[in-house]
Amino acid sequence: MKKTIRFFLNGKLKEISVNGETTVLELLRSRFQLNGIKEGCGEGDCGACTVVIGEVREGKVHYKSVAGCLYLAAKLEGKHLITIEGLAQKEKLHPIQEAVLNAHATQCGFCTPGVILSILALYLERPNPGREEFRRYLEGNLCRCTGYASIRKVPEYLKDLIIDSEEIRPSYLEETEEKQLAFVHEDIFIDDGAHAYYSPVSEDHLEAFIRDHEELVSGQNLRFLNGGSDVVVGIKKRNQHYRLLVDISRISSLQNISYRDNQLTIGGGVTLSDIIDRVNPFFPQFSDVVSGMCSEQVRSSATLAGNLVNASPVADTVPLLMAVNAVVHLNGCNGTRNVPVREFYHGYKQTENKSDEWVASISIPVGEYDFIHFEKVSKRKEVDISAVNSAIALQISEGMIKKASIACGGVGPTTLYMPKTSHYLEGKPMTEETFLGAYDIISGEASPIGDVRGSADYREAVMENLLMKHYLAYESSQEAECHEE
Repeated sequence: MKKTIRFFLNGKLKEISVNGETTVLELLRSRFQLNGIKEGCGEGDCGACTVVIGEVREGKVHYKSVAGCLYLAAKLEGKHLITIEGLAQKEKLHPIQEAVLNAHATQCGFCTPGVILSILALYLERPNPGREEFRRYLEGNLCRCTGYASIRKVPEYLKDLIIDSEEIRPSYLEETEEKQLAFVHEDIFIDDGAHAYYSPVSEDHLEAFIRDHEELVSGQNLRFLNGGSDVVVGIKKRNQHYRLLVDISRISSLQNISYRDNQLTIGGGVTLSDIIDRVNPFFPQFSDVVSGMCSEQVRSSATLAGNLVNASPVADTVPLLMAVNAVVHLNGCNGTRNVPVREFYHGYKQTENKSDEWVASISIPVGEYDFIHFEKVSKRKEVDISAVNSAIALQISEGMIKKASIACGGVGPTTLYMPKTSHYLEGKPMTEETFLGAYDIISGEASPIGDVRGSADYREAVMENLLMKHYLAYESSQEAECHEE
């Protein structure tokens, strides 16, 4: 096992020792004096700390934008880190920099490096992006000078420069990619006596490590992470430190998506961005839910498994997974276990998985329901945490509800599956009166509390209103089908 990390920084190979809790933001500003990266919110919401990461997946180097304030430096092993300092060649601006300049898309300049690197990640991965793709990659970049109109014009100015996709690629990429593809990956174990970091390349290695290091994995000393976005926020802002962080993001067996016999299986290491791109043909409603979560810089590393295990009572993926009765598959040294998402939560931040178990995959039944719908209420449309969210899944035949499943978040210590409300809807006509009649039932199944996002009474009212929004969404879908016919 290695005690140092090797990675490429703007095309140059680096081998360094790092603390397991050091972020890319801290590494760049303190160790390398590369100060183009800025710290704004420190929570992955503003985009000022955006950098580009090139990593090998399925025999090819792929690029993504990440939030440097949340991305642990130890995760850089074998990857290529690109910063704003690595774009301009001597006195010649990179085409994206030139387009930003020509579009007058920079004012105070604080957000500009992050904006440019988000655009770079997009064009490296998708050479001819559409307007929606551009919007998706930039939705996590806040401009305090409100220069959004100019920023949105950058693709037009890139076209005016009459460049091809090769000109977008920094000159050192080809050589660096060859070296990355030839990289030999090993387990990493860093321990300074207070905080340790372990990153295995296989589940077999992980099991062996857990068995050999009982003193590190006992009690509450161990914390698994993949993207690690919420874990790092806890470390940096809530003083939540762990004796051992186990990073399972390099285990390839956890990064698969498969669809067979109406069963969608998403590996524990699959990122939210991959879900948006690859799950839509099988489960479009789920892709839509994930698209409304966090920013691209966070989605590119955060995982569905992490969203589940984090156990937030307002996690957006959980109500939909409960509604369709998804199952979490856990692996550990003592074998495997399968737990329905509806039974996964025992209380606030309390989950079924044991401290030495990790999420291998999540299986989702597809095709069982005629209508599936998700709603959330938050202060912002995107990149915001829900105050209340709700999902419903219905089997409908000849205007009657044959089977119903509904779950709500933000109205209890965990996301709540609503068995009484679900049962009440079954066997009744698919009408407004039926859903109005369910108001008292659903209110009796929840116990909301007040916080900064809304009072208890507000949350209860929103929960009831979302029940009606599900019905109205069904009505709209039927009208749309009639117009298509």
